[in-house]
Amino acid sequence: MVQLSEDVEEIQDMGYDVYGISPADPAGHAQLREQNDLPFDILTDSDGEMGADTGFIDMDEEMIYRGYVAVNADTGKIAEEIDYLVGDNSEEVIETLENMQ
Repeated sequence: MVQLSEDVEEIQDMGYDVYGISPADPAGHAQLREQNDLPFDILTDSDGEMGADTGFIDMDEEMIYRGYVAVNADTGKIAEEIDYLVGDNSEEVIETLENMQ
């Protein structure tokens, strides 16, 4: 998890806040953060509304997809990616964020 911590730090240094979002309950998130030493908070989307709005949850198919949403508050640029490797392909994510500057 050292690499993930370094990647999150680099993303934060670029001016972005990093959060995980999941329909799981907060107690499950706390356990996940502790077990994996995650360097960011995980928010609860218990009804799946945000996930459905961003395309990460397909209510009809009852599927949840991994990915990320990035918003640059200064430029107004937004990137939404369904990305099963998010967390494992940090270089690509960081490149996307750099291009949003």
